[in-house]
Amino acid sequence: MTTCAVCSRRLTHPVSVARGTGPVCAKHVAEFIAAISAQTAERIRQSWARRRDEMVGVNEMAIANAKARFLARIRRQPTVATYSGMIADQFSRTREQDEVLEFHHFADAAVQVHSESGREYVVTTDRTGAVAVACSCPDHQHRHRVCRHMEGYNRFAAERRMAEQAEAERQRVAEAMRAQSSAEMTLETANRVTAAPTILTHIADGEIAWDNERDRALYAWHERHRHDGVYMSQDDAKWQAFREQARTLEGLGEYETENVLDGSGLTFGVEMEMENIDGDELARELYGYGLSTRRDEQYYSYQVGERTGWVVKHDGSLHSGCEVVSPPLRDTPETWAAIRKITDIAQRMGAKTDLSTGLHIHMAHTILDDRGYRWQRLARYIYWFGNEYYKMGAASDRHYATVHRGLRYAGPLRLRDLRQLRRNDTAMSASRKLIGYRWHEDRYKIINTAKFVEHNVPTVEFRYPNGSLDPIIIQRQIQLANATMMQAAYLRKHMPGAERLPALFRGDSSDALAEGAEGRFRQFLDTLGSDRLRRIATGLWVRGEVPLFYQEQTHVDSRG
Repeated sequence: MTTCAVCSRRLTHPVSVARGTGPVCAKHVAEFIAAISAQTAERIRQSWARRRDEMVGVNEMAIANAKARFLARIRRQPTVATYSGMIADQFSRTREQDEVLEFHHFADAAVQVHSESGREYVVTTDRTGAVAVACSCPDHQHRHRVCRHMEGYNRFAAERRMAEQAEAERQRVAEAMRAQSSAEMTLETANRVTAAPTILTHIADGEIAWDNERDRALYAWHERHRHDGVYMSQDDAKWQAFREQARTLEGLGEYETENVLDGSGLTFGVEMEMENIDGDELARELYGYGLSTRRDEQYYSYQVGERTGWVVKHDGSLHSGCEVVSPPLRDTPETWAAIRKITDIAQRMGAKTDLSTGLHIHMAHTILDDRGYRWQRLARYIYWFGNEYYKMGAASDRHYATVHRGLRYAGPLRLRDLRQLRRNDTAMSASRKLIGYRWHEDRYKIINTAKFVEHNVPTVEFRYPNGSLDPIIIQRQIQLANATMMQAAYLRKHMPGAERLPALFRGDSSDALAEGAEGRFRQFLDTLGSDRLRRIATGLWVRGEVPLFYQEQTHVDSRG
Protein backbone atom coordinates (compact mmCIF):
# COMPACT_ATOMS: atom_id res chain seq x y z
CA MET A 1 0.00 0.00 0.00
CA THR A 2 1.30 3.47 -0.91
CA THR A 3 0.85 6.26 1.62
CA CYS A 4 1.28 10.02 1.49
CA ALA A 5 4.69 11.24 2.66
CA VAL A 6 3.05 14.01 4.69
CA CYS A 7 -0.08 12.59 6.29
CA SER A 8 0.62 8.82 5.92
CA ARG A 9 -2.83 8.18 4.51
CA ARG A 10 -3.39 5.65 1.75
CA LEU A 11 -2.98 7.11 -1.75
CA THR A 12 -5.51 6.23 -4.40
CA HIS A 13 -4.95 8.98 -6.94
CA PRO A 14 -2.95 7.50 -9.88
CA VAL A 15 -1.09 10.74 -10.59
CA SER A 16 0.11 11.04 -7.02
CA VAL A 17 1.39 7.47 -7.07
CA ALA A 18 2.95 7.75 -10.54
CA ARG A 19 5.05 10.81 -9.65
CA GLY A 20 7.51 8.61 -7.82
CA THR A 21 8.89 11.57 -5.89
CA GLY A 22 7.49 11.09 -2.44
CA PRO A 23 4.86 10.12 -2.92
CA VAL A 24 2.58 12.96 -1.84
CA CYS A 25 -1.14 13.61 -2.19
CA ALA A 26 -2.28 16.59 -4.22
CA LYS A 27 -3.97 18.14 -1.19
CA HIS A 28 -0.70 18.81 0.58
CA VAL A 29 0.94 20.14 -2.56
CA ALA A 30 -1.85 22.75 -2.69
CA GLU A 31 -1.39 23.52 1.01
CA PHE A 32 2.33 23.95 0.51
CA ILE A 33 1.78 26.37 -2.37
CA ALA A 34 -0.75 28.38 -0.36
CA ALA A 35 1.58 28.61 2.63
CA ILE A 36 4.51 29.86 0.55
CA SER A 37 2.31 32.32 -1.38
CA ALA A 38 1.08 33.86 1.88
CA GLN A 39 4.62 34.25 3.15
CA THR A 40 5.76 35.70 -0.15
CA ALA A 41 3.06 38.34 -0.24
CA GLU A 42 3.77 39.37 3.33
CA ARG A 43 7.55 39.19 3.66
CA ILE A 44 9.40 38.47 0.42
CA ARG A 45 8.79 41.53 -1.75
CA GLN A 46 12.20 41.54 -3.44
CA SER A 47 13.32 37.94 -3.40
CA TRP A 48 14.38 36.08 -6.55
CA ALA A 49 10.94 34.48 -6.62
CA ARG A 50 8.93 37.63 -5.91
CA ARG A 51 10.70 39.62 -8.61
CA ARG A 52 9.28 37.18 -11.11
CA ASP A 53 5.76 37.78 -9.78
CA GLU A 54 5.29 34.11 -8.86
CA MET A 55 6.87 31.23 -6.98
CA VAL A 56 8.65 29.61 -9.89
CA GLY A 57 8.97 25.85 -9.78
CA VAL A 58 6.64 25.65 -6.81
CA ASN A 59 5.13 22.30 -7.77
CA GLU A 60 8.56 20.69 -7.94
CA MET A 61 9.44 22.36 -4.65
CA ALA A 62 6.32 20.99 -2.95
CA ILE A 63 6.88 17.44 -4.19
CA ALA A 64 10.58 17.48 -3.35
CA ASN A 65 9.82 18.89 0.09
CA ALA A 66 7.29 16.12 0.75
CA LYS A 67 9.79 13.50 -0.38
CA ALA A 68 12.43 14.94 1.93
CA ARG A 69 10.09 14.78 4.92
CA PHE A 70 9.13 11.23 3.97
CA LEU A 71 12.77 10.12 3.86
CA ALA A 72 13.59 12.01 7.06
CA ARG A 73 10.73 10.26 8.88
CA ILE A 74 11.61 6.69 7.84
CA ARG A 75 15.30 7.32 8.53
CA ARG A 76 14.51 9.04 11.84
CA GLN A 77 16.34 12.13 10.76
CA PRO A 78 15.02 15.03 12.89
CA THR A 79 16.55 18.11 11.22
CA VAL A 80 18.69 19.07 8.25
CA ALA A 81 20.70 22.29 8.04
CA THR A 82 19.63 24.55 5.17
CA TYR A 83 21.76 27.16 3.47
CA SER A 84 22.24 29.29 0.38
CA GLY A 85 25.22 29.62 -1.90
CA MET A 86 26.51 30.38 -5.36
CA ILE A 87 28.97 28.77 -7.72
CA ALA A 88 30.36 30.40 -10.86
CA ASP A 89 31.75 29.19 -14.18
CA GLN A 90 29.50 26.18 -14.71
CA PHE A 91 29.45 25.51 -18.46
CA SER A 92 26.08 25.62 -20.25
CA ARG A 93 25.93 23.28 -23.26
CA THR A 94 22.87 25.08 -24.64
CA ARG A 95 24.35 28.59 -24.61
CA GLU A 96 27.97 27.42 -24.95
CA GLN A 97 29.27 29.67 -22.17
CA ASP A 98 30.02 29.63 -18.46
CA GLU A 99 27.18 30.78 -16.23
CA VAL A 100 26.55 31.35 -12.53
CA LEU A 101 24.36 28.93 -10.58
CA GLU A 102 22.81 29.92 -7.25
CA PHE A 103 21.64 27.26 -4.79
CA HIS A 104 18.93 27.58 -2.15
CA HIS A 105 18.79 24.44 0.04
CA PHE A 106 15.18 24.94 1.04
CA ALA A 107 14.28 21.56 2.58
CA ASP A 108 15.56 18.12 3.55
CA ALA A 109 17.49 16.78 0.55
CA ALA A 110 15.96 19.39 -1.77
CA VAL A 111 17.81 22.31 -3.39
CA GLN A 112 16.37 25.09 -5.53
CA VAL A 113 18.78 26.04 -8.34
CA HIS A 114 18.56 29.48 -9.92
CA SER A 115 20.36 29.67 -13.27
CA GLU A 116 21.73 32.82 -14.86
CA SER A 117 19.44 32.05 -17.81
CA GLY A 118 16.49 32.91 -15.54
CA ARG A 119 15.22 29.35 -15.01
CA GLU A 120 14.75 27.51 -11.71
CA TYR A 121 14.97 23.77 -11.05
CA VAL A 122 14.92 21.45 -8.05
CA VAL A 123 17.89 19.18 -7.33
CA THR A 124 17.35 16.22 -4.99
CA THR A 125 20.36 15.07 -2.96
CA ASP A 126 21.20 12.06 -0.85
CA ARG A 127 20.30 12.17 2.83
CA THR A 128 23.65 13.72 3.76
CA GLY A 129 23.32 16.50 1.20
CA ALA A 130 26.75 15.64 -0.21
CA VAL A 131 25.79 14.38 -3.68
CA ALA A 132 23.06 15.32 -6.14
CA VAL A 133 21.02 12.30 -7.25
CA ALA A 134 18.34 13.88 -9.48
CA CYS A 135 17.27 17.15 -11.09
CA SER A 136 13.96 18.44 -12.47
CA CYS A 137 15.62 19.97 -15.57
CA PRO A 138 14.88 18.47 -19.03
CA ASP A 139 18.51 17.48 -19.53
CA HIS A 140 18.40 15.04 -16.60
CA GLN A 141 14.77 14.01 -16.95
CA HIS A 142 14.97 13.06 -20.64
CA ARG A 143 18.63 12.10 -21.09
CA HIS A 144 19.12 10.52 -17.65
CA ARG A 145 22.59 12.00 -17.28
CA VAL A 146 24.29 14.18 -14.70
CA CYS A 147 23.28 17.70 -15.73
CA ARG A 148 25.21 20.90 -15.13
CA HIS A 149 22.99 21.77 -12.14
CA MET A 150 23.95 18.50 -10.44
CA GLU A 151 27.60 19.01 -11.34
CA GLY A 152 27.51 22.54 -9.96
CA TYR A 153 25.83 21.39 -6.76
CA ASN A 154 28.41 18.66 -6.23
CA ARG A 155 31.19 21.22 -6.55
CA PHE A 156 29.38 23.58 -4.21
CA ALA A 157 28.79 20.83 -1.63
CA ALA A 158 32.44 19.73 -1.77
CA GLU A 159 33.68 23.29 -1.27
CA ARG A 160 31.30 23.73 1.64
CA ARG A 161 32.53 20.56 3.34
CA MET A 162 36.11 21.77 3.03
CA ALA A 163 35.15 25.10 4.53
CA GLU A 164 33.42 23.36 7.44
CA GLN A 165 36.46 21.24 8.17
CA ALA A 166 38.79 24.25 8.03
CA GLU A 167 36.58 26.41 10.22
CA ALA A 168 35.43 24.21 13.06
CA GLU A 169 35.54 27.12 15.47
CA ARG A 170 33.32 29.19 13.23
CA GLN A 171 30.78 26.37 13.05
CA ARG A 172 30.39 26.45 16.83
CA VAL A 173 29.10 29.99 16.59
CA ALA A 174 27.10 29.43 13.39
CA GLU A 175 23.82 30.35 15.12
CA ALA A 176 25.05 33.91 15.61
CA MET A 177 26.39 34.08 12.08
CA ARG A 178 23.07 33.01 10.59
CA ALA A 179 21.36 36.14 11.90
CA GLN A 180 23.90 38.37 10.14
CA SER A 181 24.60 36.65 6.85
CA SER A 182 21.46 34.49 6.37
CA ALA A 183 23.92 31.77 5.32
CA GLU A 184 22.25 28.95 7.23
CA MET A 185 18.77 28.16 8.46
CA THR A 186 17.32 25.12 10.22
CA LEU A 187 14.13 23.60 8.86
CA GLU A 188 12.26 21.53 11.44
CA THR A 189 10.54 18.52 9.93
CA ALA A 190 6.93 17.84 10.85
CA ASN A 191 4.06 15.57 9.92
CA ARG A 192 2.05 18.51 8.63
CA VAL A 193 2.77 21.26 6.11
CA THR A 194 2.55 23.95 8.79
CA ALA A 195 6.38 24.11 8.87
CA ALA A 196 6.57 25.08 5.19
CA PRO A 197 6.76 28.91 5.65
CA THR A 198 10.16 28.59 7.36
CA ILE A 199 11.62 27.50 4.02
CA LEU A 200 11.96 31.09 2.84
CA THR A 201 13.38 32.58 6.04
CA HIS A 202 16.82 33.06 4.50
CA ILE A 203 15.23 35.03 1.65
CA ALA A 204 13.47 37.27 4.18
CA ASP A 205 16.84 38.03 5.77
CA GLY A 206 18.11 39.02 2.34
CA GLU A 207 15.12 41.32 1.98
CA ILE A 208 15.95 43.03 5.27
CA ALA A 209 19.53 43.56 4.12
CA TRP A 210 18.29 45.14 0.88
CA ASP A 211 15.83 47.35 2.80
CA ASN A 212 18.79 48.73 4.76
CA GLU A 213 20.77 49.30 1.55
CA ARG A 214 17.82 51.05 -0.10
CA ASP A 215 17.29 53.27 2.94
CA ARG A 216 20.98 54.17 2.90
CA ALA A 217 20.78 55.16 -0.79
CA LEU A 218 17.65 57.28 -0.25
CA TYR A 219 19.22 58.97 2.76
CA ALA A 220 22.35 59.80 0.75
CA TRP A 221 20.14 61.20 -2.00
CA HIS A 222 18.18 63.24 0.56
CA GLU A 223 21.35 64.73 2.00
CA ARG A 224 22.55 65.88 -1.41
CA HIS A 225 19.37 66.61 -3.35
CA ARG A 226 16.66 67.65 -0.89
CA HIS A 227 14.82 70.66 -2.24
CA ASP A 228 16.65 73.95 -1.73
CA GLY A 229 13.55 76.10 -2.23
CA VAL A 230 14.51 77.29 -5.73
CA TYR A 231 11.67 77.37 -8.31
CA MET A 232 12.90 78.23 -11.78
CA SER A 233 9.35 78.79 -13.03
CA GLN A 234 8.92 81.74 -10.65
CA ASP A 235 12.21 83.64 -11.18
CA ASP A 236 12.70 84.81 -14.76
CA ALA A 237 16.02 86.57 -14.12
CA LYS A 238 17.56 83.55 -12.40
CA TRP A 239 16.32 81.27 -15.17
CA GLN A 240 17.80 83.43 -17.93
CA ALA A 241 21.19 83.53 -16.23
CA PHE A 242 21.03 79.80 -15.49
CA ARG A 243 20.20 78.94 -19.10
CA GLU A 244 22.95 81.13 -20.56
CA GLN A 245 25.52 79.60 -18.23
CA ALA A 246 24.41 76.11 -19.30
CA ARG A 247 25.14 76.98 -22.96
CA THR A 248 28.85 77.34 -22.22
CA LEU A 249 31.26 74.41 -22.02
CA GLU A 250 31.94 75.28 -18.40
CA GLY A 251 28.22 75.04 -17.67
CA LEU A 252 28.13 71.42 -18.79
CA GLY A 253 30.99 70.61 -16.41
CA GLU A 254 34.04 68.37 -16.55
CA TYR A 255 34.12 64.61 -16.93
CA GLU A 256 33.75 63.04 -13.48
CA THR A 257 35.19 59.83 -12.06
CA GLU A 258 34.28 59.86 -8.35
CA ASN A 259 30.77 59.57 -6.86
CA VAL A 260 29.23 60.42 -10.23
CA LEU A 261 25.78 59.06 -9.31
CA ASP A 262 25.72 60.69 -5.88
CA GLY A 263 25.58 57.55 -3.78
CA SER A 264 22.51 56.02 -5.42
CA GLY A 265 24.21 52.63 -5.62
CA LEU A 266 22.19 51.59 -8.71
CA THR A 267 23.81 49.27 -11.19
CA PHE A 268 23.49 50.35 -14.79
CA GLY A 269 24.50 49.51 -18.33
CA VAL A 270 24.88 51.28 -21.66
CA GLU A 271 24.53 50.42 -25.33
CA MET A 272 26.41 52.80 -27.62
CA GLU A 273 25.40 52.64 -31.28
CA MET A 274 27.82 54.05 -33.86
CA GLU A 275 28.24 54.17 -37.63
CA ASN A 276 31.20 54.19 -40.04
CA ILE A 277 33.22 51.57 -38.17
CA ASP A 278 34.03 47.88 -38.59
CA GLY A 279 32.76 45.87 -35.63
CA ASP A 280 35.47 43.21 -35.80
CA GLU A 281 38.25 45.80 -35.79
CA LEU A 282 36.71 47.63 -32.85
CA ALA A 283 36.30 44.34 -30.95
CA ARG A 284 39.97 43.55 -31.43
CA GLU A 285 40.92 46.98 -30.12
CA LEU A 286 38.79 46.56 -27.00
CA TYR A 287 40.24 43.08 -26.48
CA GLY A 288 43.75 44.45 -26.78
CA TYR A 289 43.07 47.02 -24.06
CA GLY A 290 41.59 44.37 -21.76
CA LEU A 291 38.06 45.81 -21.97
CA SER A 292 36.54 42.71 -23.59
CA THR A 293 37.04 38.94 -23.65
CA ARG A 294 35.74 38.67 -27.24
CA ARG A 295 38.00 39.41 -30.20
CA ASP A 296 35.30 39.80 -32.85
CA GLU A 297 31.82 41.20 -33.37
CA GLN A 298 29.05 39.08 -31.85
CA TYR A 299 25.53 38.43 -33.06
CA TYR A 300 22.71 40.61 -31.72
CA SER A 301 21.31 38.08 -29.22
CA TYR A 302 24.68 37.30 -27.63
CA GLN A 303 24.38 37.42 -23.83
CA VAL A 304 26.63 40.00 -22.18
CA GLY A 305 27.72 39.49 -18.57
CA GLU A 306 30.36 40.48 -16.07
CA ARG A 307 32.76 37.85 -17.39
CA THR A 308 32.46 38.98 -21.01
CA GLY A 309 33.34 42.61 -20.38
CA TRP A 310 32.29 45.10 -23.07
CA VAL A 311 31.02 43.37 -26.21
CA VAL A 312 30.78 44.67 -29.80
CA LYS A 313 27.54 43.42 -31.37
CA HIS A 314 25.86 43.56 -34.75
CA ASP A 315 22.77 45.78 -34.97
CA GLY A 316 20.44 45.45 -37.96
CA SER A 317 19.12 49.01 -37.55
CA LEU A 318 22.56 50.44 -38.46
CA HIS A 319 23.88 50.82 -41.99
CA SER A 320 27.63 50.32 -41.61
CA GLY A 321 28.29 50.26 -37.90
CA CYS A 322 27.85 48.34 -34.66
CA GLU A 323 26.88 48.79 -31.05
CA VAL A 324 29.08 48.44 -27.97
CA VAL A 325 27.27 46.85 -25.02
CA SER A 326 28.55 47.11 -21.48
CA PRO A 327 28.43 44.49 -18.74
CA PRO A 328 26.60 45.46 -15.51
CA LEU A 329 28.36 48.60 -14.26
CA ARG A 330 28.71 50.39 -10.94
CA ASP A 331 29.65 53.93 -10.06
CA THR A 332 33.41 53.37 -9.83
CA PRO A 333 36.43 55.18 -11.32
CA GLU A 334 37.12 52.06 -13.41
CA THR A 335 33.68 52.25 -15.01
CA TRP A 336 34.04 55.88 -16.07
CA ALA A 337 37.60 55.33 -17.26
CA ALA A 338 36.36 52.47 -19.48
CA ILE A 339 33.61 54.62 -21.03
CA ARG A 340 36.07 57.41 -21.82
CA LYS A 341 38.59 54.95 -23.26
CA ILE A 342 36.00 53.27 -25.51
CA THR A 343 34.77 56.59 -26.91
CA ASP A 344 38.38 57.65 -27.55
CA ILE A 345 39.11 54.40 -29.39
CA ALA A 346 35.94 54.66 -31.48
CA GLN A 347 36.62 58.28 -32.46
CA ARG A 348 40.22 57.47 -33.35
CA MET A 349 38.96 54.68 -35.65
CA GLY A 350 36.62 57.12 -37.43
CA ALA A 351 33.29 56.17 -35.85
CA LYS A 352 30.40 58.63 -36.17
CA THR A 353 26.92 59.06 -34.73
CA ASP A 354 23.95 60.32 -36.69
CA LEU A 355 20.14 60.20 -36.72
CA SER A 356 20.18 56.41 -37.00
CA THR A 357 22.16 55.81 -33.79
CA GLY A 358 20.92 55.75 -30.22
CA LEU A 359 22.29 55.57 -26.69
CA HIS A 360 20.38 53.11 -24.51
CA ILE A 361 20.82 53.33 -20.74
CA HIS A 362 19.71 50.48 -18.47
CA MET A 363 19.11 51.42 -14.82
CA ALA A 364 18.39 48.81 -12.14
CA HIS A 365 14.84 49.32 -10.83
CA THR A 366 15.61 47.86 -7.40
CA ILE A 367 15.18 51.30 -5.83
CA LEU A 368 11.52 51.29 -6.94
CA ASP A 369 10.93 47.83 -5.49
CA ASP A 370 7.37 46.44 -5.41
CA ARG A 371 5.92 49.82 -4.48
CA GLY A 372 3.39 50.86 -7.07
CA TYR A 373 3.36 54.53 -6.08
CA ARG A 374 7.05 54.81 -7.04
CA TRP A 375 6.30 53.35 -10.46
CA GLN A 376 3.47 55.87 -10.76
CA ARG A 377 5.91 58.71 -10.11
CA LEU A 378 8.26 57.34 -12.77
CA ALA A 379 5.32 57.29 -15.20
CA ARG A 380 4.40 60.88 -14.28
CA TYR A 381 7.93 62.09 -15.01
CA ILE A 382 8.25 60.33 -18.35
CA TYR A 383 4.69 60.95 -19.55
CA TRP A 384 4.14 64.61 -18.67
CA PHE A 385 7.69 65.71 -19.43
CA GLY A 386 8.14 63.37 -22.37
CA ASN A 387 8.98 66.14 -24.86
CA GLU A 388 11.50 67.56 -22.40
CA TYR A 389 13.19 64.15 -22.15
CA TYR A 390 13.29 63.92 -25.96
CA LYS A 391 14.91 67.36 -26.10
CA MET A 392 17.48 66.46 -23.43
CA GLY A 393 18.07 63.16 -25.18
CA ALA A 394 18.71 64.92 -28.49
CA ALA A 395 21.97 66.35 -27.15
CA SER A 396 24.88 64.44 -28.65
CA ASP A 397 27.62 67.07 -28.80
CA ARG A 398 28.93 69.68 -26.36
CA HIS A 399 29.60 72.38 -28.94
CA TYR A 400 26.29 72.80 -30.76
CA ALA A 401 22.63 71.78 -30.67
CA THR A 402 21.58 68.53 -32.36
CA VAL A 403 18.19 67.26 -33.51
CA HIS A 404 16.47 64.24 -31.99
CA ARG A 405 16.63 61.15 -34.17
CA GLY A 406 12.86 60.42 -34.07
CA LEU A 407 10.26 58.22 -32.43
CA ARG A 408 10.55 54.99 -34.40
CA TYR A 409 12.43 53.15 -31.66
CA ALA A 410 11.48 55.42 -28.75
CA GLY A 411 7.75 56.12 -28.93
CA PRO A 412 5.79 57.94 -26.19
CA LEU A 413 3.92 56.28 -23.35
CA ARG A 414 0.13 56.14 -23.47
CA LEU A 415 -2.04 57.67 -20.75
CA ARG A 416 -4.63 54.89 -21.01
CA ASP A 417 -1.94 52.39 -20.05
CA LEU A 418 -0.51 54.47 -17.22
CA ARG A 419 -3.90 54.96 -15.63
CA GLN A 420 -3.95 51.21 -14.99
CA LEU A 421 -1.08 51.60 -12.50
CA ARG A 422 -2.09 51.00 -8.88
CA ARG A 423 -0.31 51.73 -5.61
CA ASN A 424 -0.26 48.03 -4.70
CA ASP A 425 1.25 46.91 -8.03
CA THR A 426 4.29 44.65 -7.89
CA ALA A 427 7.34 45.49 -9.98
CA MET A 428 6.25 42.94 -12.57
CA SER A 429 2.68 44.17 -12.95
CA ALA A 430 3.81 47.82 -12.97
CA SER A 431 6.38 47.02 -15.67
CA ARG A 432 3.66 45.56 -17.86
CA LYS A 433 1.32 48.51 -17.40
CA LEU A 434 4.01 51.16 -17.83
CA ILE A 435 4.64 50.32 -21.49
CA GLY A 436 1.26 48.69 -22.14
CA TYR A 437 3.04 45.38 -22.76
CA ARG A 438 1.14 42.96 -25.00
CA TRP A 439 3.86 41.66 -27.28
CA HIS A 440 7.57 42.06 -27.93
CA GLU A 441 7.28 45.12 -30.20
CA ASP A 442 5.93 47.18 -27.28
CA ARG A 443 9.53 47.58 -26.11
CA TYR A 444 10.10 50.47 -28.55
CA LYS A 445 9.05 53.16 -26.07
CA ILE A 446 10.76 56.19 -24.57
CA ILE A 447 11.51 53.89 -21.63
CA ASN A 448 11.33 50.11 -21.84
CA THR A 449 10.62 47.43 -19.22
CA ALA A 450 10.07 44.49 -21.60
CA LYS A 451 13.37 42.89 -20.62
CA PHE A 452 12.05 42.46 -17.09
CA VAL A 453 8.66 41.19 -18.28
CA GLU A 454 10.16 38.69 -20.72
CA HIS A 455 13.47 37.67 -19.14
CA ASN A 456 13.22 38.78 -15.48
CA VAL A 457 16.08 41.27 -15.86
CA PRO A 458 15.23 44.01 -13.32
CA THR A 459 16.06 47.11 -15.35
CA VAL A 460 14.37 50.15 -16.86
CA GLU A 461 15.86 50.98 -20.25
CA PHE A 462 15.96 54.67 -21.22
CA ARG A 463 15.79 54.65 -25.02
CA TYR A 464 15.25 58.33 -25.87
CA PRO A 465 18.88 59.63 -26.02
CA ASN A 466 20.64 60.11 -29.35
CA GLY A 467 23.83 58.20 -29.96
CA SER A 468 26.95 60.06 -28.85
CA LEU A 469 30.72 59.51 -28.68
CA ASP A 470 31.24 62.47 -26.36
CA PRO A 471 32.06 60.98 -22.93
CA ILE A 472 30.73 64.02 -21.05
CA ILE A 473 27.40 63.88 -22.89
CA ILE A 474 27.15 60.12 -22.22
CA GLN A 475 27.91 60.68 -18.55
CA ARG A 476 25.28 63.43 -18.25
CA GLN A 477 22.66 61.22 -19.91
CA ILE A 478 23.43 58.44 -17.41
CA GLN A 479 23.20 60.94 -14.54
CA LEU A 480 19.82 62.15 -15.84
CA ALA A 481 18.46 58.59 -16.04
CA ASN A 482 19.78 57.87 -12.55
CA ALA A 483 18.21 61.08 -11.20
CA THR A 484 14.86 60.14 -12.74
CA MET A 485 14.89 56.74 -11.02
CA MET A 486 15.99 58.19 -7.69
CA GLN A 487 13.47 61.04 -7.74
CA ALA A 488 10.69 58.56 -8.53
CA ALA A 489 11.70 56.58 -5.44
CA TYR A 490 12.46 59.57 -3.20
CA LEU A 491 9.85 62.23 -3.92
CA ARG A 492 6.76 62.28 -1.68
CA LYS A 493 3.64 64.36 -2.09
CA HIS A 494 4.38 66.38 1.05
CA MET A 495 7.88 67.35 -0.15
CA PRO A 496 8.71 70.71 -1.80
CA GLY A 497 8.58 70.40 -5.59
CA ALA A 498 6.27 67.37 -5.56
CA GLU A 499 3.26 69.55 -6.35
CA ARG A 500 4.92 70.53 -9.65
CA LEU A 501 4.79 66.93 -10.90
CA PRO A 502 1.40 66.51 -12.66
CA ALA A 503 -0.68 63.50 -11.63
CA LEU A 504 -2.09 60.69 -13.75
CA PHE A 505 -5.59 60.81 -12.29
CA ARG A 506 -8.15 63.60 -12.18
CA GLY A 507 -8.89 65.23 -8.85
CA ASP A 508 -5.29 65.21 -7.66
CA SER A 509 -3.97 68.42 -6.11
CA SER A 510 -0.79 68.48 -8.22
CA ASP A 511 -0.24 71.40 -10.60
CA ALA A 512 -1.28 71.16 -14.24
CA LEU A 513 1.32 70.98 -16.98
CA ALA A 514 2.66 74.40 -17.99
CA GLU A 515 2.22 75.78 -21.49
CA GLY A 516 5.07 75.99 -23.99
CA ALA A 517 8.31 74.04 -24.25
CA GLU A 518 10.27 76.41 -22.01
CA GLY A 519 7.48 76.61 -19.42
CA ARG A 520 7.26 72.82 -19.22
CA PHE A 521 11.00 72.47 -18.78
CA ARG A 522 11.09 75.09 -16.01
CA GLN A 523 8.31 73.17 -14.28
CA PHE A 524 10.39 69.99 -14.67
CA LEU A 525 13.33 71.75 -13.00
CA ASP A 526 11.04 72.71 -10.11
CA THR A 527 10.67 69.02 -9.22
CA LEU A 528 14.47 68.65 -8.86
CA GLY A 529 15.85 69.59 -5.49
CA SER A 530 19.44 70.70 -6.13
CA ASP A 531 21.43 72.96 -8.42
CA ARG A 532 23.55 69.97 -9.48
CA LEU A 533 20.56 68.10 -10.96
CA ARG A 534 19.18 71.25 -12.56
CA ARG A 535 22.54 71.98 -14.24
CA ILE A 536 22.80 68.43 -15.60
CA ALA A 537 19.30 68.64 -17.09
CA THR A 538 19.66 72.18 -18.45
CA GLY A 539 23.08 71.46 -19.97
CA LEU A 540 21.45 68.73 -22.07
CA TRP A 541 18.22 70.65 -22.77
CA VAL A 542 19.95 73.67 -24.35
CA ARG A 543 21.91 71.33 -26.67
CA GLY A 544 18.92 69.37 -27.93
CA GLU A 545 16.27 70.12 -30.53
CA VAL A 546 12.91 68.42 -31.06
CA PRO A 547 11.01 69.29 -34.26
CA LEU A 548 7.50 70.57 -33.74
CA PHE A 549 6.22 67.53 -35.67
CA TYR A 550 7.54 65.24 -32.93
CA GLN A 551 5.94 67.32 -30.21
CA GLU A 552 2.58 67.21 -31.93
CA GLN A 553 2.89 63.48 -32.59
CA THR A 554 3.77 62.67 -28.99
CA HIS A 555 0.87 64.78 -27.83
CA VAL A 556 -1.57 62.85 -30.03
CA ASP A 557 -0.11 59.37 -29.53
CA SER A 558 0.48 59.54 -25.82
CA ARG A 559 -2.91 60.94 -24.90
CA GLY A 560 -4.89 58.89 -27.38
